[in-house]
Amino acid sequence: MLKLALRNLLDKKIRFALTTLSVVIGVTFVVGTFSLTDSLRSTFGDLAEDIAGETDLTVRAAQQVGNEADRPTIPDSLLDDVAAIDGVVEVAGTVQARNVVIVDGDGNAIRPQGPPALGMNFSSRVFFVIEGDAPQGPDQFIVDATTAAGNNLTVGETYTINGPVRSQPFELVGIFNFGSPDTNTSLGQTMSVFDTGTAQQFLGFGNRLMEIRVLVDSGADVAVVQSAIGSLGDEYEVITQETAAQEQSEQFQSVLNVFTSILLVFAFIAVFVSAFIINNTFQIVVTQRVREIGLWRAIGVTPKQVSRSIVVESAVVGLLSTAIGIAVGMAVSVLMRAIIRASGFGLPSGPLVLRPRTVILATVIGLGVTMVASIVPAIRARRITPVAALAHDYRIERSGWRRRVAVGGAVTAVGVVCLALGMAGVGSTTAVLALTGIGALVTFVGINVASPAIAQPVVRMLGRPIQALFGMAGKLARENAARNPRRTASTAGALMIGITLMATTAVVGASVSNSVSDALTDAVSADYFVRSEGSQFDPATGFPTQVLDDLGDLDEIESVVGYRVAFSGMVVGGQSRDLVTADFEAVEDHLDGGVISGSIAGGDPLTGVALHVDPAEDLGVAVGDTLEATFPDNETVTLTVAAIYTDAIIYGNWLIDNALWEQHLSRRDYRFGTAVAQADMLERS
Repeated sequence: MLKLALRNLLDKKIRFALTTLSVVIGVTFVVGTFSLTDSLRSTFGDLAEDIAGETDLTVRAAQQVGNEADRPTIPDSLLDDVAAIDGVVEVAGTVQARNVVIVDGDGNAIRPQGPPALGMNFSSRVFFVIEGDAPQGPDQFIVDATTAAGNNLTVGETYTINGPVRSQPFELVGIFNFGSPDTNTSLGQTMSVFDTGTAQQFLGFGNRLMEIRVLVDSGADVAVVQSAIGSLGDEYEVITQETAAQEQSEQFQSVLNVFTSILLVFAFIAVFVSAFIINNTFQIVVTQRVREIGLWRAIGVTPKQVSRSIVVESAVVGLLSTAIGIAVGMAVSVLMRAIIRASGFGLPSGPLVLRPRTVILATVIGLGVTMVASIVPAIRARRITPVAALAHDYRIERSGWRRRVAVGGAVTAVGVVCLALGMAGVGSTTAVLALTGIGALVTFVGINVASPAIAQPVVRMLGRPIQALFGMAGKLARENAARNPRRTASTAGALMIGITLMATTAVVGASVSNSVSDALTDAVSADYFVRSEGSQFDPATGFPTQVLDDLGDLDEIESVVGYRVAFSGMVVGGQSRDLVTADFEAVEDHLDGGVISGSIAGGDPLTGVALHVDPAEDLGVAVGDTLEATFPDNETVTLTVAAIYTDAIIYGNWLIDNALWEQHLSRRDYRFGTAVAQADMLERS
């Protein structure tokens, strides 16, 4: 029977190849995804250790609220206090800011696609100058080798740099490699580097620092020195090199986890489609081989041997598909890395990693899914009797139609309920996504189970217009489709997968686009939007505060409003809250968020808050009520509710004034801005 199963596969080479291909695609996605992300995790881990490797201890502000980007700063006077502690050999302060954008010689902003545009102060332990000199003075900077080469930046030329606060011309005096004297190990970000004093002033830190890096004497006990530095104040924390490297690695991992999740969704879809195609293929194969299998039975082959031969065929397909999928997946991993690099997101060099977990998972998918998908066709093949070898038009007995309708209907109902709950937004974001995904999958399975039982009447009904339109050809098509409802249902199911994916993508994309478009159309009173070039209102991008200051000074402009965004920017009621900021006095003249109670303009810039109706209802607050809010600088402020609104697309869920932001968060650049023109200027235009 094994030889017979192998012969059947080899006799139908094209069918064998196409069936194998469907499984290979699923295995390839999984192996490629895990191989790429495991390789990057390994490489990023080494890079994190290199970055932190020259430092024994790091001193920084303690933080209980907000993201790392909003960690409070520390005074640079702390440098002398740390340097005076026994066992400390060297101290160095660091500052760093995002959205520090270089403008090239042609006037084009150099903004990487994905990675940040960074500005920071110079350190000889991290930046290795390979051309020119280190920066010295208020008008000099150096840039990383990748940015310089990709944008034709030349040492000795002057370039404008847009910082968080203002734009300023700087002379390029050097080019450096990041992390290694031999290779630039940056990840695609642009890096503008200044001396410490210049960086503090230009990046908006004043006389403060992000952190202090400490080198301990080789003969000193690092733990003792760490404890001594920690005694300087409870507002500071001191971490070791191992902790710093781990945190850096976790930041890399969080980005990779999102990337991995996206790729695994596609892998799951590919595996699901593969299982469906395999099941459909073996169903058709069994139907085509009815007389052949009937002849086997006539010469003494048992039903168990018949079903076993089908399973053996699927096992061969699965094993071969797994082997090919692993090999192709490794090649795809290399290709994906090249595509990511070509898109502007730099990746460090490193070997490909194929972990045992990936091989085991690939085998489970390739072999397991294939064999499971062949079980039902194998059971059907067992029912074929010796009479089939003699019959002219023998068909496998149809059974269980009522059961199909009952089971399929019940499964579909469960899927529809999950979909309804997900689309209604029940629970957290994770719960909504899980309910929607599971609901779609279960609904599809339920419809697929029930469809053979209802295919015939549906085909006859839908086929009437076709028959009327095409005459005899339409009649033959209608009757042929209705004659074998199982085959018709399986074929329709395969098409349904593709149509479902395309329809889902189109509907979601159109819905989001229309929602945002309608909100902006209905709510925007401002005449102009201001944003970073090419940012498309990306919350990670920004521009200097000077831009809106200069815009507001124009005679043609009546008022301007700047907006900032902070994810987990404060804690209220024990939960992290995402913040949007604006200027309370003017924002309602620029954007209408649907205020239903109170007035944003009436709120105190330093103690006022406006919030969306949903969190207001959850917390049971109304206009005039107070809330305790803790910000990233660990300060708790009593906020008074100034207004409640209905449009979270415009204002987010929590809106505070820029003045309150500037007291408790260190970032100064705006994410976007709006401007209202003078009335007479609009009349002229």
